[in-house]
Amino acid sequence: MADMVRPSSMHRLIAACIAIAVLFCILCGPAWYVALRLWRRGDLGAFRPLRAVWVAQVVLACGLLFAFDTAGLPDPAAWIAATVAGVSLGGAALFGAWRLVRRPA
Repeated sequence: MADMVRPSSMHRLIAACIAIAVLFCILCGPAWYVALRLWRRGDLGAFRPLRAVWVAQVVLACGLLFAFDTAGLPDPAAWIAATVAGVSLGGAALFGAWRLVRRPA
C-alpha cells in the first residue's frame, strides 16, 4: 500500500517543480529578450544589469503574492499567473526604457 502513495506524491512534486520553472521563465524571459534586442543593436552592456532586474522582479512578485494571500483573495492560481505576467512585462518595459534613456547619444 505504501508504494501506491509514493508515485502520486512524486508526480505532484514533479508538477510543482515544472510549474515553478515555467513561472520563473515567464518572469525573467521578457527582460532577457529586451536585453538581447538591445545587445543586437549595439548596447554591449545590456546583459550586465539583468541580475539586479531579475532579483527585483522576484522580490516584487513574491511580495505581491504574499499580500494577495494575506488579503484572502479567491482563486490564488489566477492571482499568481496575473502577478507573474504583470511584473514580468512591467519589469521588461522599465528595463528597456531605462537602458534606452541611459544610452549615450
